[in-house]
Amino acid sequence: MASVTLDDVAARAGVSRMTASNALRGKTVAGDPDRPLVKPATAARVRKAAAELGYRPNLAARRLSSGRTGIIGLSVADLDMIFPAALAATLSDEAYRRGFQLVTQQTRMSADYEREMLGSASAQVCDGTIVCWPTRDTVAALASMRGHPTVVLDGFGLDGDAGVGDDGGAGANTDANTDADRPLDRVFTPCVAGARAAVRHLVAAGARRILLLGTSYREPTALAGAANSAELRLRGACEALREAELPYGPDLVRPCGWTRRSGYDAMTRILAECGIAASGVSVDGCRVDDAAADDGRNASDECCVADAVADGRRGVDVASRLGFDAVFCMADTVAIGALKALTDAGVRVPDDVMVMGFDGVEDGRYTNPGLSSVAIDVGEIARVCLDMLADRIGSGDGRVAASRAHTLAYRIVARGSAERNRS
Repeated sequence: MASVTLDDVAARAGVSRMTASNALRGKTVAGDPDRPLVKPATAARVRKAAAELGYRPNLAARRLSSGRTGIIGLSVADLDMIFPAALAATLSDEAYRRGFQLVTQQTRMSADYEREMLGSASAQVCDGTIVCWPTRDTVAALASMRGHPTVVLDGFGLDGDAGVGDDGGAGANTDANTDADRPLDRVFTPCVAGARAAVRHLVAAGARRILLLGTSYREPTALAGAANSAELRLRGACEALREAELPYGPDLVRPCGWTRRSGYDAMTRILAECGIAASGVSVDGCRVDDAAADDGRNASDECCVADAVADGRRGVDVASRLGFDAVFCMADTVAIGALKALTDAGVRVPDDVMVMGFDGVEDGRYTNPGLSSVAIDVGEIARVCLDMLADRIGSGDGRVAASRAHTLAYRIVARGSAERNRS
């Protein structure tokens, strides 16, 4: 049985071959991506005809006729994490709206996976590639890439004011490289400015000892060379703490992975060190765990903490024993886990300890209390990345020469976990 061709679809829909092609690819008017080239009613008729006939585009023929496949590759770290998954879904929807198909590869932050994705046959059939959160080895490889349209999200180490942003939260475009042979554009999360704003928000709400959760301690002088999201966010937080003349040191910076489980486990360990733990101090019996007894901690102190939590009093005793009254987490996933560990142990959020995240994921709406966060719009990431990539793909004449950089906007979303009622 002969395969269905584009001519068959055009004949069935009563349109020209070109109209059928434009409709199926979702082509838009040049310079106006929101205005379809084919009228919606006509496009719907073409899609209906294609579905009825079982039409499947021939990628080889498309590449021969136009030099393009209409496919975009996406390299993303972990699809089982909230923010990357939301970004991949949004990019897929936005790519489809523009007439592209998205092929996604999960890399698990592995340089080997990333290199394979960039050099594989699947990458070769892609008109362009979006690489999210590449490893340092991959950043080095990307810096010398030639010929393949590429947009890199948070490729720290590439040219540009990586991840710094500005205090106003507004995105910015900069042309930082004029290498016409390197079709590489960069999009950056405002890690420094966003973290600075998060800590300022906590300080304004009354925080005086802020725990930073999700990365290892670095001396302030070393943070000038920050080269990844965690280090850049630590840099912004450190700057805000020093600005407010609040403490910053190894005792207030704790590492953990960027998953909900990692955040929960890390906070559980911190609470246990302070004698406040669901498994160690029971509110009704004032039981002290064996570790607390063995290391000489005073049982009466443990009971004071438990009683303060049980009675619902202001968290003075709790905060003094914890050594912090607020937590800034390097990612919302960490914050969600930490928030649950705190509430499981009877620590009141935000009265005893405030919690602030970074990303602004949708799941933060449904924690109790809601998770306050530095929100980054995945819709903006998708639009900016695809705008840049579409320009590159369509610029065979070299009209887009310079390598471009864009720093995303951010905003503080106050949902309750970092706002105390001070009445």
